[in-house]
Amino acid sequence: MDCGTCDSASPVIMVQPDAVEVNLTMTNKAKEMLEDAFGDDRSHALLVGVLSGGCSGYMYDLQIVESTDLPCQELNIGGFRVLVPSASSHLLDGIEIDYVDRLMGGGFKINNPNAASSCGCGESFS
Repeated sequence: MDCGTCDSASPVIMVQPDAVEVNLTMTNKAKEMLEDAFGDDRSHALLVGVLSGGCSGYMYDLQIVESTDLPCQELNIGGFRVLVPSASSHLLDGIEIDYVDRLMGGGFKINNPNAASSCGCGESFS
């Protein structure tokens, strides 16, 4: 609501980047961990997305889903369905999904050649 006493701000123009055809790879260790998570059920998919936030600007978002309402590219990597939202495809093209064992438990790690920088924990990037 505009009370008329303040200057109105100009409208914000949102520019959505063009979707690119995503090429990604997955290490054998990551495939082994997905095999454990999926078992014989291949009706689910790994959704690889990007969220705003984290200490570097973006955070990776990995989810196991049955489906999604987001427009996505669907890839088949090692027999697994991998969904990449079209809106973040330019940020995820060329990534490698790995799984690393850590002292406090393991987790998936994304190696991203598009990231200009990333935080120390490797979970966010810019």
